[in-house]
Amino acid sequence: MTEISTLDNNITIVTNPNYNVETTAIGIWLKNGVRSENTNEHGYAHFLEHLVFKQTKYHTGQQLSSRFEIMGGHINAETGRELTAFHGLVPKHYTIDLLKLFIEMLFHSDFTKNDFNIERDVVLQELAMLNDDPEEALEDFATEQVWSNHPMGRQILGSRESLHHAQHNNLVKYLTNVTGNNRLSIVVTGNVNHDEVCQVVNMLTQTTQTAVPETLAPEFITTCKHLDIPAEQHHLLWVMPAVAYNDDKQPAYELANHILAGGYDSRLYQVLREQLGLVYSIDSRVDHYSDTGLWFIQTNTEKENSDKTTSAVEKTIVDFIKNGPTESEMEFARQHLQSSLIVAQDDLEARMDKMARDIFYTGNIINTEDLLEKLSTVSIDDVQNLLKQGWAKVSHFTAG
Repeated sequence: MTEISTLDNNITIVTNPNYNVETTAIGIWLKNGVRSENTNEHGYAHFLEHLVFKQTKYHTGQQLSSRFEIMGGHINAETGRELTAFHGLVPKHYTIDLLKLFIEMLFHSDFTKNDFNIERDVVLQELAMLNDDPEEALEDFATEQVWSNHPMGRQILGSRESLHHAQHNNLVKYLTNVTGNNRLSIVVTGNVNHDEVCQVVNMLTQTTQTAVPETLAPEFITTCKHLDIPAEQHHLLWVMPAVAYNDDKQPAYELANHILAGGYDSRLYQVLREQLGLVYSIDSRVDHYSDTGLWFIQTNTEKENSDKTTSAVEKTIVDFIKNGPTESEMEFARQHLQSSLIVAQDDLEARMDKMARDIFYTGNIINTEDLLEKLSTVSIDDVQNLLKQGWAKVSHFTAG
């Protein structure tokens, strides 16, 4: 049974105990991402994710690494457009130890100027690696174009210019500003005791509450552009607007996405690979945020087949819009997504991730039963209409 507590220090604790397992998945989630950055702070959220692992007032970076290694689990961090997470999967007896280390990293960080300079070089290398991954580079480029002039469209890693202008004291101040307790949620799944987690977190003092910069939802810009980067193949990407995380239409997007290009039986996979042999794979996904979303459809092919592939993708989508999905496609996709939801309940990390996003984006935990019910009520017209609306604003990008 899920337990939720908002402590006196204004930190939210969410636990979902399962005493039949020997592990716990724990995440400290921070309402901070590229959307929260001021113009002169571009890339700070991601840079900070690196810096807090360097050292604290009580442990060197090497000591932190050793402690994580001893726990034997999977410990990592990630920065997104609206959220940053520090998370890990560890044996149950390390749950409180890992929680305390994460808290120490965020509230007692002590990275030096040398740490700052070294890690900035690391992030610059990470930024340079983008050109070696055409799919990721094209997706980042496309996001910048469709959400131009909005923080959500910025490159999460920052830019070479913004990173070169960053200063050690700026990141120290930024860390203090973004770790207000009102921005923090701690989510733990697995073999965990809710009261023990609350007891540890209650020791944190009340911080000065910091407001997350308010921005209007980004306006989607329809465009068609090419990214000139070295690549053996021609990379193709279509981007459409989507809805927010808590929008009632979200289940219809998941169904439409799966029918169109979400699996081996999807329309685009069957046409492009099985019938025409133009591509090895085609991928599609929908990202949902607090007040907006994006739908990506991406593939790659030999350069001489680029026009033929583009035509096949667009013809397939237009046919989908005109005639809609069949009853059998709807039922197949519905069963697949419902089965995936049930299976995900046994994945502690996936469950922790979902619950954290539920809390941030809805203020509550969305029950799996409710999601299953919502999927069952989506109609053919729902799927057909939302794709029609999205395709009317589609942006097309190429690279290579």
